[in-house]
Amino acid sequence: MLRIRTFSLAAAALALGAVPALAADLSYNPSPLVTAPTGFTWTGPYLGAILGYGWSDFDVRNNLAPATPTAEGGKIGVYGGYNYDLGNNVVLGVEGDLNIDNVRGNYGFDGSVKQNWDGTLRGRAGYSFGRVMAYGTGGGAVSGATVSKGGYETDNTHWGWTLGAGVEAAVTDHVTARLEYQYADFGEQFYQTGPLTGQNVDLNTSTIRAGVGYKF
Repeated sequence: MLRIRTFSLAAAALALGAVPALAADLSYNPSPLVTAPTGFTWTGPYLGAILGYGWSDFDVRNNLAPATPTAEGGKIGVYGGYNYDLGNNVVLGVEGDLNIDNVRGNYGFDGSVKQNWDGTLRGRAGYSFGRVMAYGTGGGAVSGATVSKGGYETDNTHWGWTLGAGVEAAVTDHVTARLEYQYADFGEQFYQTGPLTGQNVDLNTSTIRAGVGYKF
């Protein structure tokens, strides 16, 4: 009887010793965590369409009859560029645009002024709040204008500079919307206003415009 009890105790001890080994063999190894998708980034090229309204001053530099005729009207155009998101909320980029203008005004009793088109090539520096970015912009600008006076009509191309600021929001990962203000000084050009006379005209504009773009 003593031998049987001894054998039973030994078998029980052996079984209990095997439990940890069996538990180790049946242990669960979790699979690696799936990496979450990255958040929105402003980095990448983009294209868009512009709709705006402009006010232009045609400063006539003439000692005999100086004047500053004003013009205003609508603008429509396209823009495109590239942004690079540096992190820490800083976004840098370069952008260009080209617009058809219908900015008109009267000049004296028999004259008129008109801004026909304009374009810019600018740098941009922005501070992002996730999907919303406030930015400043500046660079070179060019515009075509027409001055009519005394039966003479002259077309000229003005070259200058522009500065502006705006806010842009990512509606989706690819569609953006913006509202922007730009001031441009297009410099001075000579316009003929008579058979032997002419006037130097300095052109500067203010434009408020909205845009919708697609980020690739």
